[in-house]
Amino acid sequence: MDIFVPKFIQYQLYLLQLENYELRRYWKLLFKKGFWPKKKQPQRKELVWTAKAKAIMLMAWALHGLVIVLAGLITLTVMPGIDNFFTTVIFAVLILLPFYFILFSLVLIVLKPLDALAKKNLVSRAKFKILNLQSEITIIGVAGSYGKTTMKEVLSEVLGSRFKVQATPESVNTPVGIARWVLNKVTDDTRIIIVEMGEHYQNDIKDICDIASPDIAVVTGINESHLERMKNMETVVATVFEIVGGSKQGATVVLNSEDRNVMQNYQKFVWPDHKIERYEISDLRLRNFNSEKLCWDAEIDGIGKIEINLLGEYALADVSATVKIAKSLGMSYGEIKNGIANIKPVEHRLQPMPSPGNVLVIDDSYNGNPDGVREAIKVLSRFTNRRKLVITPGLVEMGKSSQEVHREIGRELASTVDVVILVKNSVTGFIEEGLLSRRHSEGVQPTEESQTKVKEILHPSEAFGVQDDAAKKPQIIWFDSALEAHAALKNILKPGDVILFQNDWGDQYI
Repeated sequence: MDIFVPKFIQYQLYLLQLENYELRRYWKLLFKKGFWPKKKQPQRKELVWTAKAKAIMLMAWALHGLVIVLAGLITLTVMPGIDNFFTTVIFAVLILLPFYFILFSLVLIVLKPLDALAKKNLVSRAKFKILNLQSEITIIGVAGSYGKTTMKEVLSEVLGSRFKVQATPESVNTPVGIARWVLNKVTDDTRIIIVEMGEHYQNDIKDICDIASPDIAVVTGINESHLERMKNMETVVATVFEIVGGSKQGATVVLNSEDRNVMQNYQKFVWPDHKIERYEISDLRLRNFNSEKLCWDAEIDGIGKIEINLLGEYALADVSATVKIAKSLGMSYGEIKNGIANIKPVEHRLQPMPSPGNVLVIDDSYNGNPDGVREAIKVLSRFTNRRKLVITPGLVEMGKSSQEVHREIGRELASTVDVVILVKNSVTGFIEEGLLSRRHSEGVQPTEESQTKVKEILHPSEAFGVQDDAAKKPQIIWFDSALEAHAALKNILKPGDVILFQNDWGDQYI
């Protein structure tokens, strides 16, 4: 469809797709980024012509065509004449071309009842399928502000050494996505399904539990993620714990006992007949990170020595939770150990990628929450014999906590890394504030005036009267965009370096 759709119209539809077809967020994004693409701000990605995108485009064309026909007919009635007719038609074609975002919005409004009906039908069919298989399958739900995907992958590998397991792929974690996945992937011989449950708004997890009510509910942790949408931590906590309220009677609830928000709140949500299991890193003994083999060595009671091929220490806690779940499902120690050996790094989540020149790239571009950043910085700190670099645009959707979250990231980076590469945006200035407050012993404290300047200038360090100095650590390097930063790496990296790619903003946040 690229041949028939001008680039500026594709851009307007792309923004709608980025915001998951939510009209309110779409219009806010249009006013933020502009109604037409800017050469100075190239897109990181392109529109994906999904069935829904094609349908919206075709209906927008049809709506445009209807306006042209009506305009032509009115002209013939008011001002008869073929010249007037063609003039009106050409004018109607051209005048609406720049304003296809209005047509897309009208199409969505028209489609909303049909879309809701189609979604309801999809969900109903998935619920019916799960109901028919209920006696044959165990449903494991995973919810939390962070750590869901790694937990899901660890569970899938370990339990898969004995059972036929199906786990939701990649970032399929919405009711409609999960319903479609159930219909396409869950079969009669499936014995365990693992469902990652995403949360953007209240009742998101509740709606997923209505499709697949968990026999085992895992809560990985709760932090400031999604505060932009949920506004306060009380709502975030209640939304994550919807997985407990939506679990079956007598379900097992597996809690990360190292997460303060989980442990302080879980008793409000569990039922008297729930079985409570807790997991933490210290469940594993003799823990040691092997920076050469890029794995963790540890021991587990009954299983013995193991190697876990993941970089983050939190993975040890995930293994602990998985061992408890596997034992409850009747797996032997041998089966569990074989499953642990099959664990692989999760794509874009602290994924090690050895590169030419003995450079180690750690791809953490999908990890966009404060706890994930802290863990990534810990990972870097363990490479004591390498120069350590970080490239980051900061985090999104932190709401009112954004400034302090990013200052704290800066403070933590300052004590660990040698070079920080920052991508200019609305939050990275606060990372620099944290870096400078730790880097300079005199403790430069930015004023209110300088905080305002942080959002306006290319190099926020100028706001404090401090210039970057390569002799001071960490060195701070600024770029206008991630594309420019990535292009410059060939001149920044040295043999033996380790560089962390932390988070990757989508076009809607840039």
